[in-house]
Amino acid sequence: MSTTVPHTRSPAHAPEPTAADACGPDVLADLQRQIGRQWLIWYGHHTRHWWAMPRPPYPWFGLVEGRTPADLPARVREVQAYYGPSRGMR
Repeated sequence: MSTTVPHTRSPAHAPEPTAADACGPDVLADLQRQIGRQWLIWYGHHTRHWWAMPRPPYPWFGLVEGRTPADLPARVREVQAYYGPSRGMR
């Protein structure tokens, strides 16, 4: 009987973590400064993606997803280009 523990790998659907996936208070604070307080931002540990959603009364309600911290502000800018910038909470 073997006493070695087999090496476990991430499920096929979950990518291996990279430095761009690092979730820390500095990364979140920097994203919040870039995007503004009108947006709620978080990192999905299961999806390994960055997420944002506008706070009411923004004229659009949905989720924005970015693969890296640099992707998220770009996706938010796309929404803002269509619906207008966040107002009142910057």
